[in-house]
Amino acid sequence: MTGSDSSRDDYSAGRRRSRRNSPNFDRENIREELARILQRAQAVASTPRDDFVAGAPSYDVASMVIIRLASLTERAEFAPWLDELTPMEVTAIRATRNIAAHAGYTAVNNEVFWNAVTVRVPEIIGRLLKH
Repeated sequence: MTGSDSSRDDYSAGRRRSRRNSPNFDRENIREELARILQRAQAVASTPRDDFVAGAPSYDVASMVIIRLASLTERAEFAPWLDELTPMEVTAIRATRNIAAHAGYTAVNNEVFWNAVTVRVPEIIGRLLKH
């Protein structure tokens, strides 16, 4: 950007959207996000296990599954759903997210990661969607 007036016009601030702070809105958003995470997990499960390696599209989608699920567990409006998860599950989700998000942080056991995304996450989300 050059800082000219015309370039600033392209990025002028618009009106902020008002956030709907109703419990129904939060519940609806969380359920939609859980459904999207489940779709991603199912997409990973539909790929050949042998193709599940670092750098593969299915591996990247699996990373997003864990990152998004862990992110949900940290949102204040998700608190009512936390009762559906064991403390060990919450810890495992967040630890797996940290490993997936920080490549090189520690070695990823691909078999454990595959199982987490294709088996455990769908089980967990199934429970959460019943809430």
